[in-house]
Amino acid sequence: MSGDGAQRGGRLTGPLLRPTAKAVPGDARTHNRSLVLSSLFHRGPLSRADLARTTGLTRVTVSDLITELAGQALVQETGSKTEARVGKPGTLVDIDSDGHVMAVLDLSDTATARGAVITLRGTVVARAEQPTNGATGQAMLRIAQRTAEQLLAQTGPAKPLGLGVASPGVLTPDGQVVYAKDYQWNNLPLAAGLAASLGQPVAAANDANLRALAEFTYAGASAEGLMEVSLTDGLGAGILLDGFMLLGPSNAAGEIGHIPAMVGGDPCSCGRRGCLETVLNREVLRKANGTASGMTDKTVLKRVGTATAAVLAPIVSAFNLSDLVFADPRGLATPDVLAAIRQGLEERLLPQIMADLNVRVSQLGADAALLGAGSLVLANQLGVT
Repeated sequence: MSGDGAQRGGRLTGPLLRPTAKAVPGDARTHNRSLVLSSLFHRGPLSRADLARTTGLTRVTVSDLITELAGQALVQETGSKTEARVGKPGTLVDIDSDGHVMAVLDLSDTATARGAVITLRGTVVARAEQPTNGATGQAMLRIAQRTAEQLLAQTGPAKPLGLGVASPGVLTPDGQVVYAKDYQWNNLPLAAGLAASLGQPVAAANDANLRALAEFTYAGASAEGLMEVSLTDGLGAGILLDGFMLLGPSNAAGEIGHIPAMVGGDPCSCGRRGCLETVLNREVLRKANGTASGMTDKTVLKRVGTATAAVLAPIVSAFNLSDLVFADPRGLATPDVLAAIRQGLEERLLPQIMADLNVRVSQLGADAALLGAGSLVLANQLGVT
């Protein structure tokens, strides 16, 4: 895997999450701009001299870029750097969180289209939502568009940087929905259609992938070996490995819900039995947690842990993952559930791999997909993730 991405059949396996080196002359300006913005996003505020050292760019190049970005309300000066040494202190520069905002949509809850307006730093400044009432096809697309229109009307004086959409299903890198069962979307140009109707740049991706990206961008997680499992209406995962988002040749990497998890088992919507989605879902987890009785069901917990580990352990082992994160908007991944999954993993993984594995619940809560959609806008429009 090189710094330009691993090639397979002439196609990148996934986007490099953060630019790390100077570019060739043909795209130097755009790439260097991305370097500066990414450094400020993750390290800022920094002085121009600090930026030059961090990015490897010359001070003249950095100063020119800062002047340009300040004129676009993307960066701002924030004061003087405190230094012990003699001489005039450098002026600090940081991302301008007030100059631009992003509209973001989360369509993963099939009952409600949820949206927010967020700053570049991920602070929510407005929200909007609409019930779907079982809408599918073009009717669901119109609901997504109306929700986005509500958001764009709430941006205030800040300039919208674009719209990010977290959608269920398999999506291509340009935001076309290849297949989304719940909405009966097939080969739907989701991003292009919304961009044409809204007059804004639009980026769309699978919701589980975006939750994983949000962990990296807004929660400080490493991109070296992370799998995020989304406990939403469906069951999917996003995997970050060695700085790449794994997509696969069909853009379907992370579709773990229909991997067989147990022999026999309950019937699944795909027509088979015992898929992971039949075991790791809201109804089963509510039963395991004793929502009705007030007491945990240890038998169900054991089954959840065993079945989940049977699917996830080979993935964790094959990629030597260090973080297994459960995105849990409904609060169903309780400590008892995590303990059962951890026990199942311990029974299947080498001690060396298990010792380095952090099994946890995402701290981003119900906004994880929204923040991931914001990460996508940052990446597409500014080269920042």
